[in-house]
Amino acid sequence: MTRKRCFALLALLGASAAACVEPVTLSPPPPEGELAVGESREITLRYLRLDVEDFAQSLGPEELRRLPRKTLEETWLLDMDLRPLVANALDRFTRLPEEEAKALPQPAWNMFALLNMTPASARLEGTSLAGLSAVGEAVGISPSRILADLASVGPNEPLAPRSIVTDVVVDQVIATHPRARVRRGPVTADHPEGLYKVEKGKIALTLYDVATDLASLSERFGRAPLDPARPEGPAHPGFLLSASGLSTADGGFRMTVRLDVNALPYRGVEASHARVASVNSIGGQMGRAFDFKDPRWLEVQGLAEDLAIREMTMTIAEDPTYLAPGTRRDPRPLGNSPVWNAAPWSEERVLAETGRRLAKHIPPHCTTYSPAGEVSDPFEAVRVCIDGEGWVQIELDPSVILTGPPPRPSYYWDMLLEVAEARMHDGGLAEGAANVVMPVRDVSVGVRTEEVVARIRENIEESPATLREMAEALTQNTRGDADFFYVQPEGSAEDWLYFVAPEDIRKDAEGKAVRPYAYTSPGFFADPALTRKVSSRVEIDGDTTHEKVRIEPGDRLYMRDAEGRVFEIVAEEKPSLHRLALVVTRAS
Repeated sequence: MTRKRCFALLALLGASAAACVEPVTLSPPPPEGELAVGESREITLRYLRLDVEDFAQSLGPEELRRLPRKTLEETWLLDMDLRPLVANALDRFTRLPEEEAKALPQPAWNMFALLNMTPASARLEGTSLAGLSAVGEAVGISPSRILADLASVGPNEPLAPRSIVTDVVVDQVIATHPRARVRRGPVTADHPEGLYKVEKGKIALTLYDVATDLASLSERFGRAPLDPARPEGPAHPGFLLSASGLSTADGGFRMTVRLDVNALPYRGVEASHARVASVNSIGGQMGRAFDFKDPRWLEVQGLAEDLAIREMTMTIAEDPTYLAPGTRRDPRPLGNSPVWNAAPWSEERVLAETGRRLAKHIPPHCTTYSPAGEVSDPFEAVRVCIDGEGWVQIELDPSVILTGPPPRPSYYWDMLLEVAEARMHDGGLAEGAANVVMPVRDVSVGVRTEEVVARIRENIEESPATLREMAEALTQNTRGDADFFYVQPEGSAEDWLYFVAPEDIRKDAEGKAVRPYAYTSPGFFADPALTRKVSSRVEIDGDTTHEKVRIEPGDRLYMRDAEGRVFEIVAEEKPSLHRLALVVTRAS
């Protein structure tokens, strides 16, 4: 509209219409720089509300990745039981088609063959058990039958059942990882370091894991120092080389959160410059922001009905030195193999522990073997025994002549360890190069999707600090570094000043506080020496976190900022119902 047309329109509307237009005046820009001692500046704060009911935020992985990493890492979803997952991974791995397994790298193929080893398929060359072949030939009985009888399994049954292998991997490889023992969470009085224990055999899944499509799991559960305070010290080698993707339905994963909130920030004052700053208002509304009675407050969509991880590669690191099997019964109950001094997560220690647990399930027994065929005077040519401690002895009648020595007495686990170590280095692998690698796809998590969703909702409901972090991340509107801010209680025209609490400190893009909470005397006082506090944590609209005081025109208050400077705050006449005029003076 041209200027001439504007004046014509005003003339048509009449003088009364023109009179209702408030003239626009431009205020001079506020002074910059810190206040000097004795310097005063005027500042006006305005209180605004924008109450929004059923404010829904729908977040997929892309939107989640925009939230601060700290918030994502501290938003705990559930502790996932790894036994079903590991059992399913082992089952998937051992059931690979043989041609596909042969195409794997040599260490993976060796592990495939080892996990599928039965008495009938066991290859004993290169070990002391190779003497079983000579014993079998002498009496006309196959070595596989002797081995099956000793292990109390069928000739074509696996020597190591999946359930026992699963338990050993979970207990000795996964549960020993330093990052499997604890998870990160909000700092509270009960958890001053922000660390929470995780039940043995489980790992914590967080919103960050979902946002990264589970790629964060290999980062978290890869190599890690045993003592976080000594990153250069001894380390756990990790158990995940890669992981990606919970299986999703069409449309992919989405999480919808609904809030009832005043969506506008509080206006506050950064005292050192006497300038306006904004403080996120969500924190003071946590008691009523979420309606937990409404099942729609948190909805998770898009997870597949049969929850699975699309791709996962587990690994177990071999000890760089050869750990010979034991040769003596003492020291009991394990014998003299150096494997028992190795790290519990090492491949050899896992194999030895598997053998030890297998031996506990073998009843003590002796089996005798006579020469095959018809003989006029049958005799016990070979006697194989295992006692209640797992000690194995093979006795031969003096009339049995062998071309090589029979297997020496040893613990059952030492026998299996020797065979396993030999087979893990098939293909010319050097000592220390036989790290276990097990790649699998579409591994069932072992828990129903509705249970996962229920746990997510329950865990977040029970964590007020997490709720606050999530809500504030959804409404990021803190600006500047306020020392205090202006509030009018709901349904009231009273004016209150709130001193900032630790959770009000502005966060950076990673969700970390941009400055420490260094206030030595938080609150408001009646004297510049700060000896007479007039503020308290009185409950207002559910808030008991902040030091707060009611203020009226003519009131004079004092406060100290995080750098130790003292300021005087004087309330002037109110410019309007929802405005507060203050004069801020630096006192020292």
